[in-house]
Amino acid sequence: MSQMHNPYAEERCKAQFAINHRAAWVFAVVFMAVLWIPPLWEHIAQAAKGKWNATPVARLMSWRPSHGPLIEHLHAVEKTLDHAGYAVALRQTVQAWLTHDAQQGNSKIFIGYNGMLFYQPDLNALTGYGPLKEEPFSVMKDPDLAKLPLAKNVIIKFAAQLKERGISLLLVPVPLKPMIYPELVTGDIQYEWMTHPEAGAFYTSLRSNGIDVLDLTANFARLRGQRRHVFERAPDPKDKTAVTQAQTQARELTEVFLRQDTHWTPEAMRFSAEKVAAHVKMNFPQAVHLRFNMIKAVDSVQRESIGDLVKLLDLENPGPSFASEQVLLQVIGESTEDRDSPIVLLGDSFVNVFDDPSLGFENPAKPEDNISAGFAQTLALRLQQPLDVIAMNGKGSTGVRKALAARPDDEVRAKKLVIWVIAARDLLLSRSAARAAGIEWADVAFNPKRGETATEPVISSEARIVIEAKLVEKSKNQDPNGSPYRDALHTALYDVENVKEGTLDAKQVLGVQWTFKNKQMQPTASSIPGRRYRLTLVPWESKKELQSINLQDDSTAYDATRWFVEKMDLAP
Repeated sequence: MSQMHNPYAEERCKAQFAINHRAAWVFAVVFMAVLWIPPLWEHIAQAAKGKWNATPVARLMSWRPSHGPLIEHLHAVEKTLDHAGYAVALRQTVQAWLTHDAQQGNSKIFIGYNGMLFYQPDLNALTGYGPLKEEPFSVMKDPDLAKLPLAKNVIIKFAAQLKERGISLLLVPVPLKPMIYPELVTGDIQYEWMTHPEAGAFYTSLRSNGIDVLDLTANFARLRGQRRHVFERAPDPKDKTAVTQAQTQARELTEVFLRQDTHWTPEAMRFSAEKVAAHVKMNFPQAVHLRFNMIKAVDSVQRESIGDLVKLLDLENPGPSFASEQVLLQVIGESTEDRDSPIVLLGDSFVNVFDDPSLGFENPAKPEDNISAGFAQTLALRLQQPLDVIAMNGKGSTGVRKALAARPDDEVRAKKLVIWVIAARDLLLSRSAARAAGIEWADVAFNPKRGETATEPVISSEARIVIEAKLVEKSKNQDPNGSPYRDALHTALYDVENVKEGTLDAKQVLGVQWTFKNKQMQPTASSIPGRRYRLTLVPWESKKELQSINLQDDSTAYDATRWFVEKMDLAP
């Protein structure tokens, strides 16, 4: 074998770099100190507070073969390191410098032109492999990805399941921010709007299978070119400052997306509700039962929020770089929701924003109260008809369908129309990109039981109960650092062993319990299958304020009654 020669030998750097042994030892000691002192100090501090069991080392050493695969335990311990005090401080300090001085985001956030923030999965939904052309196996590092169903096939099967029950499906993909503001991503203004190259063919394939698809992308692009409606009283002509301000506002164009949030503006939301309502009235008259002036707008309120994208930057103090965005919301009165409505609205956080206070824009005086200015309320106002609403933050692809499918068969068959409002990213991302973004596509099985038998075993008491139970299986924990949502829940299936307080006629219960709250992991997230727990339960139906929160539900135990786990301790 001939020897290879460097053709650029004359350009080789001939400088020699060397350090003596003493300097090498100093650097080595400093490097090891940087690695070891912060975590060591963190463990000592937690132990001093009596929280040793919550430290990564304690969690690591707690594993037993009965707890499940070791690899899953190691991954869980690894995630706890992300929330350690020293890790949070270092991450937030570096990110503050990158954001403020270098205008750089992180793995979740892209900072575009004019300070517009974009969600990275939204950008991924416009390029690369999409909803039709399957990724080659070499791209998939995880072999299980090849087994995941395509979104198209899942949607077509779901539409067939509905059709079998006499129900029509209207799919409404919500355009993404970079689709409508591409010039703020690339700096290139030649495109009025853009989408994934396969989007058109994808929607056509769904329509060819009898699914009505209402794509609003082009409508949104035209909306951002229209002058903004100003819902304010005309100023006094003598007030020159107010007149000048009103004239300036009248020249402004409509903003379709919030600058620091993944979601649409109230103007775009109301525009979408008008389009959907008109489409439903024209194409699905069998589902519409107009009752004029039953639903009314009762108030207009000014609210503000820093935005979920700013929160995903994970800055200790976002104030120097970002100010809260203000919006004017139209509050809708009562009678907008009714489980017996012939129209079901399935949705994600685009449906819940401006209603769910955990997504921002809450009333500072009553931060836990629903806002009643979201898409569901606005669509009900436009239709003058209450809706059966199933909307879950981050679970618009499978979670909401699963919740509908779990209902009694006769209740589902009474429906006439399902309106499925879902972020376009969920539809357009490839399987591997969807998995990375926490988006799940899975078939759902409809509950065959009728109303009089579907809720068995019967809950004999609505009061709070206390039981001792063995954890059988648990849905996976979501990562608070990778989620745009403030709160998250998960389900856990328990075998009931003893009823300590109250009355319960059931051998199994499906507990809905906290994963994280206000981005802080909760004790119930650490529950381990195989262990016995003492649980304080209240009926899940009584926790209306939690129904829209991001819920990870991997269970297929339809017969198990659902309870909210109010308190959990290890059983004696």
